[in-house]
Amino acid sequence: MLASWLQRFSTRTQFFIAIAGTGIFLVAVVLLGVRSYFLNNFSRYIAEQEQQRLQPVAAVFAEYYTQTVEELGAQGINEIAEDNLWRRIVAAIQRDLLLNPSRVNFAPELSFTELNLETLSGYRVFGVDIDDPVSVAILNNGELIATLSTTMPREQMLPIDLVFREQQEKALLWAGAVALTVAAIVAWLLATQLRKRLLRLRQTTQQIASGDYRDASNEAMLTRQTGAKDDIAELSEAIHRLAETLANTENQRRQFMADLAHELRTPLTILKGELEAVEDNIRQPDKAFCKLLLAQTEHLNHLVEDFHSLAQAEALQYQWQSIDLKALLARSVEQIATQTATVGLNIKYVAAEHPIWLQADDHRLQQAIMNLLQNSVRYTKAPGQIFVRLGVDKITRMAWISIEDSAPSVAEEHIPQLFTRFYRVDQDRQRATGGSGLGLAIVAQIVHAHHGTVSAQPSSLGGLRVDINLPYAPNSHNNLARKGAMRGKAP
Repeated sequence: MLASWLQRFSTRTQFFIAIAGTGIFLVAVVLLGVRSYFLNNFSRYIAEQEQQRLQPVAAVFAEYYTQTVEELGAQGINEIAEDNLWRRIVAAIQRDLLLNPSRVNFAPELSFTELNLETLSGYRVFGVDIDDPVSVAILNNGELIATLSTTMPREQMLPIDLVFREQQEKALLWAGAVALTVAAIVAWLLATQLRKRLLRLRQTTQQIASGDYRDASNEAMLTRQTGAKDDIAELSEAIHRLAETLANTENQRRQFMADLAHELRTPLTILKGELEAVEDNIRQPDKAFCKLLLAQTEHLNHLVEDFHSLAQAEALQYQWQSIDLKALLARSVEQIATQTATVGLNIKYVAAEHPIWLQADDHRLQQAIMNLLQNSVRYTKAPGQIFVRLGVDKITRMAWISIEDSAPSVAEEHIPQLFTRFYRVDQDRQRATGGSGLGLAIVAQIVHAHHGTVSAQPSSLGGLRVDINLPYAPNSHNNLARKGAMRGKAP
């Protein structure tokens, strides 16, 4: 209810109400507590003053009680009733008030009508019921014999007491007013500062929505300069990272479209030029002409297939099942063996002794491995060699695949970009061999979809080495199946 009501106001007003309201509430609680404590102690002070005024009266009653008991003696005190004893004591005091007032030292503002005297047995000598009494004990030889009470003063405090009480109450009111004012000012300043930062973030997100990502970097830089480490600063950093990601994505999209247009333009330009040459009777549609058109058509088809594979890899359209990675890799090496022998390359495969089971899409994972093997076949100079290894790391529970080839290698500055779309170290060579620049990008997408990693580095054989790490289950195939190797669902 309160939250919905606060949402009607601006953020600054909400913060102000929340902070100032909390401050006012706490100040009010403290002031009420201090005032209650002061009044309670002040009441005790007044009661103690009244007890001090009653002490001489109680002493007079104790003195006359002792005197009367001595006059009666032991036999007389046993024979006289309690009420008659106390009437005799009161009569003696009244007599001396008239005849010998110096003996009875009563405060002038006290009178018997304000007093209540009750014996230990509960007999009331004089006085009426008092709701809030101030009492003192009347003792005889250290033993309690009666209680003398009077009313708690209300309006009859001494002038100095009234002045002190008024001064304390005024001081509390002034302290409360100052505290509330400071709380309101601090709340307003904090709310204003928070609102400014939120408005900057809103402006930044609006700029991001419009495609301008520079404000996010400026806002993050400003936050770092101020040294802020609160939630808003973390939100600013998150927005900055989001803007960087969106900017990179937009740049990749534009680069992808430019590369796509460039890749399609080359074969289309050749096709168009050849067909126009035939139309203008410059060239005859002979067998060589048809072979050229077929080659360009196959190149276009290869591009389309690569685009389709990349799109499916990014769309995570996978059929998950339990597969033996050792058998899959052996099957891939067997399929490429004929091609390697044809081009003068020797391929060697070394694997772990036991099957390696994992959750994967058999077709997609083999596609990634075949892309790597074909990449090695395409760029390794004959005579050369390709070395394929498979193993497991029981500590990290990762299966690893290593595919390396002999010369030529790739310069180290190009290695981080190898898995980027359309990236080519030697564009003329790659285009001549039919490469589209998407093969390694497809490999990276497939491996990442399997929660794995892929990396490249120079090979000890003189060429390039690509390493793939995939999570595997060290248990048996049956355990994997029981865990839910369901088709169409990611592990």
